[in-house]
Amino acid sequence: MVLISYIGSVLAFANICIIIILLTIYWKNYRKWKSQYTIGLLIFGIFLLLQNILSLYYSAPPPGPPGGHPIAESPHDIPLLLINTSQLIALAALLKISWK
Repeated sequence: MVLISYIGSVLAFANICIIIILLTIYWKNYRKWKSQYTIGLLIFGIFLLLQNILSLYYSAPPPGPPGGHPIAESPHDIPLLLINTSQLIALAALLKISWK
């Protein structure tokens, strides 16, 4: 179902936005305190951002053929949707904790 691909793409994009906000918060904290812990959060956030960019790429529905035939469902649509959903919940909780 193409709808699952679109929902997965929206969730991956929302994750990317939250990660960018978190990276901004962590960068400001690093500049203020110069903590090694904050460097670890920045590195982790960068890798999580790369993972979500790849998730967005793979969850985006492929363009339809010119003949108008239906697009085949990818076997990865539902697992990516579940991963993106769980990450969104976790990132939203982390953002709530980190926001000051």
